[in-house]
Amino acid sequence: MQVQKADISLEEGNWYPENRERITSSLHQIATHASLAQPVAVFDFDNTCIFRDIGQAAFRYQVRHLHYRLTPEQLAAILPPPQGELAGRPMDAVIATLCTAYRQLWPLIVDGRQEQARLLPAYPLFATLLLWFTISARKDARLGPRYVLPFMGKMLAGFTIGELRQLAVEVVRVAGEEPLVEETLHADAPQPIGRIEASYPLGLHVFPEMRTLMHRLAELGIARYVISASTEWLVEGAAQLLGFPVEADHIFGIRVRLNDEQHLTIEDPVSYPTTFREGKAEIIKQWIDGTPVLVAGDADTDYEMLTLPEVPIRLLINRRQNGLISTLYQDPAILLQGIDLTHGCFRPSRESIGA
Repeated sequence: MQVQKADISLEEGNWYPENRERITSSLHQIATHASLAQPVAVFDFDNTCIFRDIGQAAFRYQVRHLHYRLTPEQLAAILPPPQGELAGRPMDAVIATLCTAYRQLWPLIVDGRQEQARLLPAYPLFATLLLWFTISARKDARLGPRYVLPFMGKMLAGFTIGELRQLAVEVVRVAGEEPLVEETLHADAPQPIGRIEASYPLGLHVFPEMRTLMHRLAELGIARYVISASTEWLVEGAAQLLGFPVEADHIFGIRVRLNDEQHLTIEDPVSYPTTFREGKAEIIKQWIDGTPVLVAGDADTDYEMLTLPEVPIRLLINRRQNGLISTLYQDPAILLQGIDLTHGCFRPSRESIGA
């Protein structure tokens, strides 16, 4: 395919100069390579295209506003087996306490009286314990992201795809007005759980350099795709609102099965991978028609797609992670882009600062 001629400069923004030069040079070569098969660019979304995480922001929005249609029975069904411990607390006690608190809130939630529900003693316990549970479960060797990411999608059961896209718009609006700080909730749960706390980041905004890059790719005729570990329809709504030139059917994320009325259920999708680590690479290989010329990510969840062979541009946002992704920080094939973690912006360096 002949890539269109267009302005491929990236003069705006705080790119690390070597990254800007290497991206520009690679795009120039791609634009003049007439025999190249359909070129595509693949982006992670959370903390790659934007600062913060749309899935996590929507999850805490639900907690804060009790924005649920999930029944108590459905919540119980998606929680793990009540065996062993989670972060030193008995799992059976955690699940029982969480379900009891939600059952106490549910009559007011289903009646549309969320503000009244928030005044009940069960609310601060439910909010803190649910956030603590998801944070702890993600770190748990038995559960981990492969459990937590679909769990967060299933917490959206009862909403339609269109409603989730609109929810994303509201979440971006609310989070965009928040300070870029961390907030902590505390609660005294019944024994044997005891006192718990859960911390999470506030705020959310675009990395303008990434949006500009995606527009440059569009001008060149290079197809843009997003593969996210957040719920797919939230990413669709956020990407459109924030001005990223990517079509809805080019966005892949966590899915759950839909019922005949197109409402989300608590069931897993059929023949579709969890978009985490090797699941992202599977999407590229099986669901995207084209040759990847750019892959961008920031975390362990992006490792497999960032290490696919023969990708000329591998862009890694440096969030100073300690996991598997950190093994790529010194890889000469990787374009490591530093950011200011306090202010959520690019900086002209490989290294990151703040937070």
